Amino acid sequence: MIVIDNVSLNLSVDEALKVGQLGRIADKIDNMDKRLEECKRLIKPTALYTYTKVEQVLKDGLLIEDNRVLKSTKLAEQLSCSTEIAPYIITIGPDLEKRVTSIATDKILDSWILDNLGTYALRTLGKHIEGRIRNEKGWKISRFNPGSTPTWNLEEQEKIFGIFSKEVVQEKIGVRLTDTLMMIPKKSVSGVMGQAISDYHNCIECQLTCEYRQMPYKG
Repeated sequence: MIVIDNVSLNLSVDEALKVGQLGRIADKIDNMDKRLEECKRLIKPTALYTYTKVEQVLKDGLLIEDNRVLKSTKLAEQLSCSTEIAPYIITIGPDLEKRVTSIATDKILDSWILDNLGTYALRTLGKHIEGRIRNEKGWKISRFNPGSTPTWNLEEQEKIFGIFSKEVVQEKIGVRLTDTLMMIPKKSVSGVMGQAISDYHNCIECQLTCEYRQMPYKG
């Protein structure tokens, strides 16, 4: 198990404006440099990941170490040639979320912008961890997240936490999973990374419009 505290992220205004709807109203947003600096002060990018062997590819999922089954036809399809995967959980911590909530009533736009910057920071953290795993394993990585597509149910998120144990996840990176399967802090992501048989991304199967979209829906 690998824990990375206070990850140094290379955040820029230009890249931030590509996230969500920020770019569409860029001409109406002032002091973006200061807003991004506030974001940097409020976040604590932290990650937890490990490597686990794929014992068997099943018809509807993967059998991994400790007799755990990750039930997803998409995992079985895309990771059919993998002998190892990397379960992970990442977060930017609770402080930005608290700030967003505290100013939401009186400063709606400021709150919205800061929330989008948090999304940008979380996405950048995911890419950072992806880069680390790529360097360590030499994989061409695809990411899979429970609840992001119809082919991997949100209930499977509990299994990701179970690989590390919920207590360890909360102790090491401050993320807990509620009874309704919501991660606290909300700006957190769990999933697995691995070398897929094709260049796969969750977004190609998802029809929803959200700030996390990174690729177009392909149906």
